[in-house]
Order: sequence, then structure tokens, then C-alpha cells
Amino acid sequence: MKRGGRPDSRSPHGKKPVKASPASVVLGEIGGAIRVFLRWFSGILIAGVRAFNHGVRRGFRVFCGFLGLHQSEASHQAYGQTGSGSPSRRDAAHGVRDSRVKSTHRNSAISEGFIGSLLGSEHSPNAVRNTEARRRPGRASQPEMKSVYLVRRVVVAVAALIVVVAVVVGCRAVVSAVVRHRDSAARQASSQALHKSGNATRSNDTSKRKPPKPNAGKAAGREMLNDHRRAVIAAAAQKTAAASGKQVRQYSYCVSGKGDVGDAGVIQSFENVVFRTLNDPRGWPRAGATFTYNADSSHCDFTVYLAQASQMQTFSANCSNSYSCCVGDNVIINQDRYNEATPQLLSAGMSLDRYREMVINHETGHRLGHLDNQPSCPASGSPAPLMQEQSMSLRGCTPNEWPLDSELWVK
Repeated sequence: MKRGGRPDSRSPHGKKPVKASPASVVLGEIGGAIRVFLRWFSGILIAGVRAFNHGVRRGFRVFCGFLGLHQSEASHQAYGQTGSGSPSRRDAAHGVRDSRVKSTHRNSAISEGFIGSLLGSEHSPNAVRNTEARRRPGRASQPEMKSVYLVRRVVVAVAALIVVVAVVVGCRAVVSAVVRHRDSAARQASSQALHKSGNATRSNDTSKRKPPKPNAGKAAGREMLNDHRRAVIAAAAQKTAAASGKQVRQYSYCVSGKGDVGDAGVIQSFENVVFRTLNDPRGWPRAGATFTYNADSSHCDFTVYLAQASQMQTFSANCSNSYSCCVGDNVIINQDRYNEATPQLLSAGMSLDRYREMVINHETGHRLGHLDNQPSCPASGSPAPLMQEQSMSLRGCTPNEWPLDSELWVK
């Protein structure tokens, strides 16, 4: 007993009993049934062989008696007594006796064979010799009798063994066929279930999956600007500035890198984005401002930097390593924000290309005289003002990368 009065489930030897598997239990039951069947079948087989042997012997005796192939000793004695008559009758008797002796030899040839020995005919010469051997023990007929019984037993044993082997092989074949059929059915059912569940999962995923946001977290590949393309963009910006009704202002800017931001190709690609953004007709040209790139830093109105995040505070202690900044004539774009944007704006539907346009326009707006959050979100669901710090909070508005009509002024 365990503590608490609960019976111990262990065996008397202290070991837990091993629980047999269902397959071993079924095979054990099948083996027991086969053994019982073999015992029953071997008993019936032996009884049938004995009955068949007995019936064949009786039939053979009746058949031999019907044909008169054997005679009793009394008839032979009577024939010997009558044989002492006249010569003619003695010759006739000798002829008859010769014919009977020949027939007797023919019968002896039949009965002396294996069948006669197996049937145990008591009229065969072997039977007569065995009878004489029983009457006079010690003769050589006893081994012959033992060999006959031994042959019979061997025949019966071989027949029984063949039957047993056939039954065992058949049972094993049946069991293996049943197991294979069961396993194949189980595999087919499991594969069908997996197929259905996979289809259901894919359909559910398809129904629940939201359509991907265009260019979310990835910038679109744009070709490098050549002189002709720059001229076309600049002409469109000047046309928009002239039509704005505002005082047209022309700004020149330089582009540079701060820290480990990449090679000259990265800076050139960054300058292409800056030129497109600042001269887009949807942007500051609507306030009368146009922008021209200048490679000579001594003739630039301001410089746009692509700065490593760890280098942001080298411009001013008021700058943050997490966001972009503007200090005097330096428009500083944080490399991390330029490459990754912010999670909240990406989740709100703004692509990385749009974020780059927003942050360049926002920090350039500071250079033009605008302050952070000077206009704030006017109404929930409306486009956010460009100068609102959208990277930190949208305040209920939707992302926006261009200045609103209320922001179209230059100081």
C-alpha cells in the first residue's frame, strides 16, 4: 500500500506490470485460436486415417474372399487326402493344385507389397509369418512388424505436418493482408484529412489576409537622373511656382554624407530623390520655391545631409538619434529613418518612398521658416499637415507628404 491508503499498482515483485499493446493482444488471441484448431484438426485427421485404414482392410478382405483367392488350411488338408486316388484323378488334382498355387502366388505378390503391409491383411504371407512370429517369439518377423507401424506413423506425421504448415502460412497471409489494408486505409484517411485541412487553412488565410500595401517598407527602384530629365523636372517646378501667385524664390542646395552612410553611388541616389522631391509640383513649388543642385558647397543656400544615426547630435544637442533634424542651413536626414521609415506610418499605409518625400519636405520646410506642429491635425481622417511631426504621431489624421494649402508660404 502507498501512503494515504491507496493500493499499490506494482506487481508482487515490485515492478510495474507491462501493459500489452492492442496489436500483441490480437496476435495472441489469433495464435491461441490457431493452436486450438490444430489440436482439433489433428485429432480428426488421425481418427479419419484410422477409420479409413480399417475400412480399406475390411473391404480388401471381403473382396479377396469373394474372389476365392485364399483357402483355409482344412481345404488344403482335404485336397491332400484326395490326392492319393487313381493316377488320372491324381494328375487332375495336381493340375488343379498347380493352378491354385499360381493364383495363390499372384495373390501373395499383391499382398506382400507395401499396400498389403500397410493394410495389414491377415491372409497375406507376411501376416501368416507375423502370426507365427507372435506364436514363436524371437524370430526375425518382429522387426518387420515394427517397420510397418513405423511407416504408418511417419505417413500420418508427414500429412499432419503439411496440414499444420499450410494452416499457419495461410493465417499469416490473412493477418498480413488485413494489417496492410488497415494501414493503407489509415494513411489514405490521414492524407485526405491533411489535404482538406491544408485547403481550409489556405482558404482561411486567403480570406483573412489583407491586401499588401504598395511599396510598404521598400523603396521603388528609380533610374538615375540625366541632364535632360533634370531640365524637364526643373521646368515643371518653375511653371508651378510662377502660377502659384507667390513670390518666386530660387534656392540652390548641396548634398553630403555624415558618418558611414555608403559610397558615392548611395549619395548620388540620395541626391536624385532630393531633387525630385523638392521640385515636385505637389510640393514647395506651390509656395513659389524652386531648387537647383549645386556641387560647389561654397555656393549653396543650404546642404542636405544623409547622416548616420549616431552622428545626428554632432550637428546639435537638440537633434535626436531616432529622427531627422534641421539646424540652420543644414537639413539632416537620419539614415535609419530614410532606410526604414517608422512602424506606425508604414502600418498606416505610407510607403517608404512616400516617407522619404515627407521627411525631406518636412525638414526643408524648417529651412523655409516653418515650425514643428504649427498647424496640427484639423479633423480626424483628414490629411496630416506636412509640418506636423507625423513620425511621432498622426493625431487621428492620415499620412501626408505634401504641404497643405495653409502651409504654402516661405518666410
